[in-house]
Amino acid sequence: MELGICSISTQNSPGDRVLGGRNCIFGSRPYQVALLRNGRIYCGGSLIAPKWVLTAAHCGRRVSTMRVHLGDYNLRAKEGTEQIRRIRNFFVHPGYNLRPRDNDFMLLELDAPAQLNSYVNTIDLATRCPSPGTRCGVSGWGTIRSPQRLFPAIMQCADLYSVSQARCQASYGNMITENMFCAGAEQGGIGSCQGDSGGPLVCNGQLQGVVSWGTSVCALRGRPGVYANVCKAAQWVRRTIRSRLPRSD
Repeated sequence: MELGICSISTQNSPGDRVLGGRNCIFGSRPYQVALLRNGRIYCGGSLIAPKWVLTAAHCGRRVSTMRVHLGDYNLRAKEGTEQIRRIRNFFVHPGYNLRPRDNDFMLLELDAPAQLNSYVNTIDLATRCPSPGTRCGVSGWGTIRSPQRLFPAIMQCADLYSVSQARCQASYGNMITENMFCAGAEQGGIGSCQGDSGGPLVCNGQLQGVVSWGTSVCALRGRPGVYANVCKAAQWVRRTIRSRLPRSD
């Protein structure tokens, strides 16, 4: 299930279109990447180095057909801040799928480095694992309705809180490994959903999670979203990037 920032709406009035999610401030998420296929959102990602994007391993089908959009905001408009790249190579975490969605990480090597500016920039990886109750931000272009689907043109943002491993496991049982953690809103109605997989969950200015999986109806109370735990993959990420650097004799 490709996950997005969604809300469960019980009415159809325009003002009730999104519960919790909101339009991001233009330029506020310069690390946010949109992975498009045939011009439509497929997954999200995060720019972690000028030539490297971190996303979810389960976004890896037909990677060569994806286009990487950097500095995008409204997917249906040209803002002049966009940079579009192809994918030269991809690397799936070697521990992926030993259990369902375990180590849900994939690195994308771009065909040319991003030109960094105020609209396109990198984000640091978290090296410490999340503390319960930490306020975090999730962003992307995933569906804003569930179980129906409505994909927004403009990047959506929402605030979530990290959940303890004990509460995460109470929600999902032994499907939760140390390479995952949960984040959500106590009251429900806010969270990631179809279309946002691979996108960033940012806590304290660092990339803490990668949108991974959850329930088919998103943002149910007591069923927080599940994120790949970046602190557990930081060494693999750095090692993989280092192995691709040109060697100097």
